[in-house]
Amino acid sequence: MAPLSDDAVHALILSDPARGWRAFIDQYTPLMLGLIRRGSVTDRDEMMEVYVLVCEQLSARGFERLKSQSAGRGSLGGWLAVLIRHAIVDWVRSRRGRRRMFQAVENLPALDRRVFELYYWDERSPSEIAELAAGDTGGRADLPAVFEALGRLHATLSDRHRADLLAQAGRAKAPVAIDETDAPARVADPGPDPETAARIGQLNTTFETALARLPDEDAAIVRLKYVEGLSTSDVERALGISGLTDKRLQLIRESLRASLKAFGVGQEDTAFARHISLDRRPS
Repeated sequence: MAPLSDDAVHALILSDPARGWRAFIDQYTPLMLGLIRRGSVTDRDEMMEVYVLVCEQLSARGFERLKSQSAGRGSLGGWLAVLIRHAIVDWVRSRRGRRRMFQAVENLPALDRRVFELYYWDERSPSEIAELAAGDTGGRADLPAVFEALGRLHATLSDRHRADLLAQAGRAKAPVAIDETDAPARVADPGPDPETAARIGQLNTTFETALARLPDEDAAIVRLKYVEGLSTSDVERALGISGLTDKRLQLIRESLRASLKAFGVGQEDTAFARHISLDRRPS
């Protein structure tokens, strides 16, 4: 049977809920499982736990959530992506242990450990990391050094590490209902002081300008891998490319470093890693 449009699935759920639900399951299960997998839930049994949780919540109260999803609220696939992200957060919060630094990361240089904390635990952008880490240590912001550290971290972390990080992020956030796609404003974490925030803004503007100087594909790779935190394989799938090797990533980072140096970022600066005590451990 040919796939139904989002509008047709929605109309069928409204007119014949049982039949519409079967059509929804047949058509959208592959997408839902793919979204769960991309959320770092890769174990088959765990994937199915999350899938069943989503199905239970979508079918509750006579398919109320699906019935309320009209075309005016965007594509059904995009809506599902939001719902599943929230469902994964709820699921991992109930299953995983305390926040911890992995032994593989403990064995990395001090700079890498600090970048790990700021990027994965505090969800800071690379520009924020450069300024905040420099402020912590009395050094100077070195955005290229942050990208080098992120490259080493991405190469070190396994799929299981990434799943654990997702769990840690889930526990750090307030509960979010699966249908809360337009959540009200929440209390944000305390931000940096105004002076640091201004420097971060300037650095981020410079980064965007330097990024625009790269070839389009290289710029997209930097944004997806180092800003959004996607794995190499996910970047390849998202961009429809192959052969994204460590060597190519290194060359892209070197090009970005050269572009940033043209704007004075990282120049006359051997990276702030030297200012970080080597015995630093997370508190």
